[in-house]
Amino acid sequence: MKTLTIVRHAKSSWNTKHIDHDRPLNKRGLDAAPKIGAEILRRGIVPNKIFSSTAVRAATTAQLIGREIGIEPSEIFYDKELYLACIKDYEKVIRRIDETLSIEHLMIVSHNPGSHELSHYLVNNDVIDQFITCSVASIDLDIDYWGEIDQGVGKLIDFFTPHDL
Repeated sequence: MKTLTIVRHAKSSWNTKHIDHDRPLNKRGLDAAPKIGAEILRRGIVPNKIFSSTAVRAATTAQLIGREIGIEPSEIFYDKELYLACIKDYEKVIRRIDETLSIEHLMIVSHNPGSHELSHYLVNNDVIDQFITCSVASIDLDIDYWGEIDQGVGKLIDFFTPHDL
């Protein structure tokens, strides 16, 4: 059994001259990410490692959550394939996880629509209506190895948004 927690990045700024990849979090996002991290800790769904998109808004979200849940910065891995990823991109990233790292619970911080699509793909239903910024879906996967990730192998164990806090 593995667990995957999917987080959509926190609210980002549109009032910027940065290209999309480099857009920072806005004040609301900077406030929400640590609160989400504290809630992840409170609910006991803390991952071993965090994988994040290389986009500034996702990386910052991962760092702020990581700080709250006790994940060292060295335990956050950045992958450009998670920037605006589709299902096949997520599968590729997840399937190449080195099993010798003993990652039983992985968090992925990325973007929509991919975050929402991945959660639906894994749990094979429409239990999540919206995946707003900084939403968290924690999914138990009926697999022994990350390479076995596939459609319908998951069961949603928790879902919450900043609005729920």
